Amino acid sequence: MYVVALMTDKPGVGDVRRQTRPSYRAYLRDHPAHPNVTVHHAGPTIADDGETLAGVMLVLEAPSLDAARAFIADSPFAKADVFADGDIRQFDWITGNPS
Repeated sequence: MYVVALMTDKPGVGDVRRQTRPSYRAYLRDHPAHPNVTVHHAGPTIADDGETLAGVMLVLEAPSLDAARAFIADSPFAKADVFADGDIRQFDWITGNPS
């Protein structure tokens, strides 16, 4: 199944985010603890000021919502307590579907 995750950063975590970003990006490419999860798209969301990073958006392929949630929970950003909250849902990929 495809899953979309929209995670929102906590206020004031910019320094932690910057320090954690290299390990987070590496995790998106290589995550042996979650071999059944494929990251199709990932990137930061931007605040209304057009500059401040506000969270992340991911499009994943995972065997279940629980697997996607576990993948996100094991991410360096989650472990560094960057996220205030998130919305993780099954996604019906219509246009641009990789299959």
